[in-house]
Amino acid sequence: MAITIEQQVQLSTHTTMGVSATAQYVARIDSVEALAEALAWAKKNKVSVLVLGGGSNVLLPSHYKGLVLLIELKKKGVILENEHSVELQIGAGENWHELVEWTVEKGWLGLENLALIPGSVGAAPIQNIGAYGVEVEEYITKVQYLHTQTMNLCWIEREECDFGYRNSIFKNELKAKAIITEVQFKLPKKAQLRTEYESLRSFLRQQGIHEPSQQQVFKAVIQVRQSRLPDTQKLGSCGSFFKNPVLPSEQVDRLKTHFPDVKTYPMPDGYIKVAAGWLIDKAVGKGFRKGQVGTYDQQALVIVHHGGANGDQVREFASFIQGEVLNMFGISLEAEVHIISANSDDA
Repeated sequence: MAITIEQQVQLSTHTTMGVSATAQYVARIDSVEALAEALAWAKKNKVSVLVLGGGSNVLLPSHYKGLVLLIELKKKGVILENEHSVELQIGAGENWHELVEWTVEKGWLGLENLALIPGSVGAAPIQNIGAYGVEVEEYITKVQYLHTQTMNLCWIEREECDFGYRNSIFKNELKAKAIITEVQFKLPKKAQLRTEYESLRSFLRQQGIHEPSQQQVFKAVIQVRQSRLPDTQKLGSCGSFFKNPVLPSEQVDRLKTHFPDVKTYPMPDGYIKVAAGWLIDKAVGKGFRKGQVGTYDQQALVIVHHGGANGDQVREFASFIQGEVLNMFGISLEAEVHIISANSDDA
């Protein structure tokens, strides 16, 4: 067997939340062959499987009963380049921000607004990550994955990925059936930079920058994110813990009669996105804390771990927030973070 199965491994350093969590078994995956071997081992030994990339959007239980796959698939190359665009092939285990940094250095446009999002490239399509007016689906051309039931290596085109707001086919029809191994992107060399998002536009204006370069947008995104999100090296966090609820306009109109200052964003389909951070701020406030878990003092949408807590305690705190928001506004918040149970099978 090419892979090594480790036992009783502490995973706190493998997630940005940093909660105490151990796994019954762990395998490090640096090739598709190793991935297939690990899945075969799990099937033979009748244990559940959990895929862990950058660990930035996941909340682990105190003890995971099963096999955790640490995805370390590395690849970064150019498939095709011409005067208009470049096509890239990127391994699922590559660091997302480092990919963005590389594309900016090369002058390839599109991903600069997605700078400093923690996690791996393989997680990007699953969540359809987005920030400051850009979603990654705009630049993905296809995704490669290993089908966990047939063990076939498959390609899926962007149009078949069923991308939506923080959603994709990988969270629905292909959930527990696909492990992403590679993502391909097509980036333009000439395009209008996206600076219409309020906080980004405001920051650039404050800096006296009216026609920013790609580098300036990239650096501005980093600075805005750093001003609103904690440094996970110092304070555990998964970033935004909840999705912004998308509601019918009639419901938002009723909400505005009681809360006229609620932050909203119109959607193309006529629905309206409501800022979950605003709702949480009103319900419990920034910097609210229960034990070692709380809301971040700069952004209520972010749940932070002050040290010494486990995943169950973070989950209880998240449930408390959901209850407070529901009681005050009649709105159900859905977790953006993937909350793992002790023996769930997520491969």
